[in-house]
Amino acid sequence: MTATHFALSSVSIGAANTFIEWFVIGFLFHKSQALTPQTWRPESKKSYIYSILLSFLFGVLFTLFYVKIGWKYVIAGNLWSHIKLGLVCFGCFAFIIEVGNAIYINYDKKFVLGKMISSAVSYMAAACIPGLFFWH
Repeated sequence: MTATHFALSSVSIGAANTFIEWFVIGFLFHKSQALTPQTWRPESKKSYIYSILLSFLFGVLFTLFYVKIGWKYVIAGNLWSHIKLGLVCFGCFAFIIEVGNAIYINYDKKFVLGKMISSAVSYMAAACIPGLFFWH
């Protein structure tokens, strides 16, 4: 993967992650989030910028993971293979953390469902996108 492909993959994953989180958590499940107002800090432009920056960092780190490890476990050009990699990564990296957070943080159950869906879709997208830029 060239540096340009790495950058394009990272930016694409970051943009996809930002959109997925906005759509699932901010649009579909926001009413559930509002049921526990004492849990949340006030939203601001600063918090949105930090969230977007974290999405792009996720893009960089997932692309690095894909280049170093992930590509060995997918079939090139096979979308389903990439989706399965994303689901395995979701299970390993996000599922346990999200459930653990739900145990100790006063989240509404529907909001937890939204976070799970958002994470799963983000990992699936993150596993598919580098395959568009990486040829071995």
